[in-house]
Amino acid sequence: MVVMPPRDAAPAAARDAAGRTQTNTTPAIGRAVATLHALLAADPAASPSTAALAASAGIAPRTLQRHVRAALGTRPKTLARRLRLGAARDALLAGEATSVIDVALQHGFANPGRFAVAYREAFGESPSATLRAARARRRGALRPGDTGPLIELRPVQDADAARARRATDELAMALCRRRDLSLRDPAAPVPAAEARRLFRLEARIDADRVVLTLSDPARGVMVWAGQEAIAPLHGLAWPDRAAAAVRAALEEARVEEARRTPRRAADTETLVTRARPAALSLERGTVAVALDLLNDALRRDPAHPVAHALAGWSHAQSAMHNFVRDPDAERARAHEHALRAVALAPDDPEVLTHAAAVMSLMHRLDEAERLALRAVALDPTLAEAQRRLGWIRVYQRDATASLPIFRRTLSMFPDGRNAGLSLVGIGMARFIAEDYARAARAFARALDVRPTLAWVHRLLAAAAMETGTTAAARRSVAALQRAFPDITVGQVGQSLMLDPLTLQRMLDGLARAGLPR
Repeated sequence: MVVMPPRDAAPAAARDAAGRTQTNTTPAIGRAVATLHALLAADPAASPSTAALAASAGIAPRTLQRHVRAALGTRPKTLARRLRLGAARDALLAGEATSVIDVALQHGFANPGRFAVAYREAFGESPSATLRAARARRRGALRPGDTGPLIELRPVQDADAARARRATDELAMALCRRRDLSLRDPAAPVPAAEARRLFRLEARIDADRVVLTLSDPARGVMVWAGQEAIAPLHGLAWPDRAAAAVRAALEEARVEEARRTPRRAADTETLVTRARPAALSLERGTVAVALDLLNDALRRDPAHPVAHALAGWSHAQSAMHNFVRDPDAERARAHEHALRAVALAPDDPEVLTHAAAVMSLMHRLDEAERLALRAVALDPTLAEAQRRLGWIRVYQRDATASLPIFRRTLSMFPDGRNAGLSLVGIGMARFIAEDYARAARAFARALDVRPTLAWVHRLLAAAAMETGTTAAARRSVAALQRAFPDITVGQVGQSLMLDPLTLQRMLDGLARAGLPR
């Protein structure tokens, strides 16, 4: 909007707020802004000093600051930051950016979390949401609801007002770092199109803990309630742990909604959402169900990165856990999907994690480690990524490095599926270190938590045999054969991608426990 000067204003003069007449500085400001644009055109990350801009305008720095504030309502440095944010948005809207982090760094934002907060404040959505929508538009696949859940964060409640404000800001930044969540202003009206994906997050500080509740205001129901200790846990601050818990609760709600949707009415996102827990189950029947859903999703959208990543992981674990007769063909399919997924979404921690899993099961350990480390850097709360680093160390035969990783993931994620898989990792680290008794106990605990993980009996039988408990080893072999009637020692050797020494010890133990060669 252009604001015209009063009719009685002199062309070469302007009045400040106090009514004092001053020299017209518009040409000087114009020169400074032109210099700023030129610098940013040459280097999108440029952050020129006020002194440099003032010199280009031929006025003193304080004069430039005063008149830029009067004319544009801001400071020169803030103006440069706004222009860099706008250029970053243009890059994301083009849909060709490699990743949000790369765009942030290219435009002079060294801290991705602060970039996400500033971007949301400026444009009302997260940068990852902008990039996802732009890529979907380029594929012609954008549909209502593709932008994911909206979080309405209420101010954190605490008797100490300063601590409450700080906690609110920290929680907002943690939520902004979640690529699949977006914040919205609680004071703004809710458009009808957004109401069904809006969730309200409330928190209060209670002594040394933060109590959180997540609700669905449209349905009037509580989605999740939990608490986080204020003290850091394994290097993670409470806001990051809370944001991860919110994301997990929303994912669980999405899975339940997807399961209620008839398959004939399901869109691509619903199919992928239904497939995710099945793909991560590591169980023969459910992995087959996941592949069926993912193949359907990829027929509809051949460029869906998460569908490719989950399909890659499903094929890889089918090869690893004796779910198929031709593990080499399964690994080839897994590799193809993993490469496609990373090419489509190189900054998605979920995609990177599953791709790292595929590469590690193909014994491409350097590549796997690079992908897993990037996933952990993007999302330190992702259990799969943390565990994958532990398995890479297992495949490197490094028990000293792998054991603490699995212990940490067990402590961070002590329940359900996550606990079972961490215990399997602990057992493998013990087996490599030739601590067979504790390896057997860890495998047995994993089966107590997840009795359906029948493939773990390969590991338990071998460990039990090394401890001399032949009866227990043979019971495990019998359980393994009930789940995989045609399994042999040779098939296990083809599927497990362990180092030669560890693999030979495991195969010898299985043979002595009665598994046919």
